[in-house]
Amino acid sequence: MNTRVKNIRKLLNLSQEEFGKRLGVTAAGISRIENGKRNLTEQMIVHICKEFNVNENWLRNGEGEIFKQFPNPVMEELLHQYQLDDLDLRIINEYIMLDENKRKVIKDYLMKIVHNASIPDYLTDGELRNEMLNCAENNIIRD
Repeated sequence: MNTRVKNIRKLLNLSQEEFGKRLGVTAAGISRIENGKRNLTEQMIVHICKEFNVNENWLRNGEGEIFKQFPNPVMEELLHQYQLDDLDLRIINEYIMLDENKRKVIKDYLMKIVHNASIPDYLTDGELRNEMLNCAENNIIRD
């Protein structure tokens, strides 16, 4: 399992510090796990699987896919409700897997796009644009 933890971290392109921070463990703790000097606890196994969408059977036994496959029931609902395609699902899945700082970078970038968007001719008062800005700003503040 120790080698598989390192594989997960490398696949997610996270440092030991970033990986550990998301699990509430120090970089030194992650290093000890990866080097086999410390075994994974049941709680840590569950936490890794939940936090990084890892297939528990793969983490424990090396069998199956590394990551749980979407769509799960929630994603299935979104797929049908919003007529999402495979690319939409991949984008959502990749976004979910990002840490908080990387998601913030994406949200900030999208906010710049919204702020710089030209107002359509049919919206002379900019009502839709203001609604979009308010919605986006509220989401960033809430997150």
